[in-house]
Amino acid sequence: MGFWVRAGMEEMYCALRGRLPAKLIALFKLMGYRSQNSVCRLARVQFASAVNSGHLSDVHGLVTVQIKEDASVLTLEDIETIQGLASLIPEAEWR
Repeated sequence: MGFWVRAGMEEMYCALRGRLPAKLIALFKLMGYRSQNSVCRLARVQFASAVNSGHLSDVHGLVTVQIKEDASVLTLEDIETIQGLASLIPEAEWR
């Protein structure tokens, strides 16, 4: 994975507080998108989903995430939604 991305309101995804881990695929800078002087900075990301709605696991006390089943689908996000690096511990190939 790689980065925390704001994906909803703070009440969403319980312990994740509205953030989901995502893999950064590419960064884009669009100039003149809305007007000649405007600049739009975007990130292409691949999201993971929160298992058990983001509740802490009874086994290890951590949140479990996994690559979405539609992992080939990439999302375009405003670069300001990226909130920092995500340190994740792999549990299995698909998590």
